[in-house]
Amino acid sequence: MEQPHQVWHVPFPPQEVHQELQSRVSVANQPECSICFTAYDNVFKTPKQLECTHTFCLECLSRFMVVSLTEHDGNGGRTYLSCPFCRHPTMLPEEGPPALTTNHEVLHNLPSHQQKEEPVWLEGQKLCYKSSGPNAGSGAPDSPTDFSICIDIGASKTVDPPMQTRQQTNLMDRPTDWKRTLVYIVLIILLVVVVLWPLMCIVNTGSMRCENVLSLSTCQPTPPPRVPMTTD
Repeated sequence: MEQPHQVWHVPFPPQEVHQELQSRVSVANQPECSICFTAYDNVFKTPKQLECTHTFCLECLSRFMVVSLTEHDGNGGRTYLSCPFCRHPTMLPEEGPPALTTNHEVLHNLPSHQQKEEPVWLEGQKLCYKSSGPNAGSGAPDSPTDFSICIDIGASKTVDPPMQTRQQTNLMDRPTDWKRTLVYIVLIILLVVVVLWPLMCIVNTGSMRCENVLSLSTCQPTPPPRVPMTTD
């Protein structure tokens, strides 16, 4: 008697899970900034191209502008940003890094909802972005309102250590200086013994072996005194 065939039912993932997996794959395949290794987008990670054709994200270039040394032209007071790779200077517009040329070739390789560049501006040491919902201004109670997002791109300030900590550090450094001085003294003494002592031996005895000469002179037997012979 033949046994019935077993049928295995494999559930397919729902549509939301499938879309989420596709979005993860698309994010993994997106081009990324070679400084922060973060995928480009159309807001703070917008791909900006320098005059040397190297491309970096807007946030990294803004941070690099704040913490790096900038060159100013004495005539026009222009600011130049050096490329992190080739050090080629690029003149910054008055609006700062957000006004740099956008690399549309990289931008078009992003997902469809990120291929339109959003307005981002520089406000002091902050990058700001204003977003508006699709139904903003319609008056509906559930419609999203405009909101602004700002990120800080300024360098963190170093806090000076307290005076007590500095005094403790100086007290801890003193034993080290004392030991170092002692080592220098010992080295000077060894230098005198090794270099000057043979020179003194050469001047006094004509040989560098002062100890051998002294030992030979002390070990030679002295002849017995001669007693005069008396004749009867």
